[in-house]
Amino acid sequence: MQVEWEITMKCNYSCFYCTNLDKSIYPVLERSAIRDFIQMLGHKYPNVEVFVFGGEPFLHPEINYIVECFNEFKIPFVIQTNFSKHSIKVMKTITQPYVLQVSIHPTELSLTELEEAFESKAVIRTIDVMYGASNALQYYLLTKKLSDCEDIYLTPVTDFGDGRSDELLEEYLTMSRSNIYQDIVRFEDVERLGKQRSELWADKDFQTKGKPCLYKDKYFLYGPNLEVYNCCYRIKTDGICPKNKCFLM
Repeated sequence: MQVEWEITMKCNYSCFYCTNLDKSIYPVLERSAIRDFIQMLGHKYPNVEVFVFGGEPFLHPEINYIVECFNEFKIPFVIQTNFSKHSIKVMKTITQPYVLQVSIHPTELSLTELEEAFESKAVIRTIDVMYGASNALQYYLLTKKLSDCEDIYLTPVTDFGDGRSDELLEEYLTMSRSNIYQDIVRFEDVERLGKQRSELWADKDFQTKGKPCLYKDKYFLYGPNLEVYNCCYRIKTDGICPKNKCFLM
């Protein structure tokens, strides 16, 4: 079980494949509300790692205090970040321990900015280099050179609807099936419903709409207003999927 929690929807990137459909900006909560909420998470989901994401968590004005609270209550947590210049600047102000999961977005980040990002001393558990552009392989190889993180993946993207990702998905699948790249690239290895996630996303015949939620009672998403949602699209459903695809599948 994994608890997903976001503070605000704000992001300083505009990736075309982003699944954050809610662009609302919510008021920043008082520190007392933030602290009480984090303490509640520890009581309700003991020993469960909280995944903090957004938007971009390091845009939140209280991210330093949020990290303090997680450590105070000894709640395991990981912060998902886009590793932008702004995020790196904020990271350097945080003295409490925290762990990162990083997404590298070639469509939003220059190679020079990528090199500067790894000057950060943050503890990185996983790095996903998003295959959102044909030069993503170049970013992946540079990331491997710059980082001592063991889990670095070339990761597929999809937009589920406007068709811009179709060609990129096909490129990614072609590469992942080729023996030429197997020794130099670690492709994302996430299996869903008996298929690699990239294969499932590319399957034109598979749809989740009208079917029971794949993550019912397994995935809990708290929004910036601290309401809990039962769908990864930040909506409330009756347990039957209203979407053609699920970005978690």
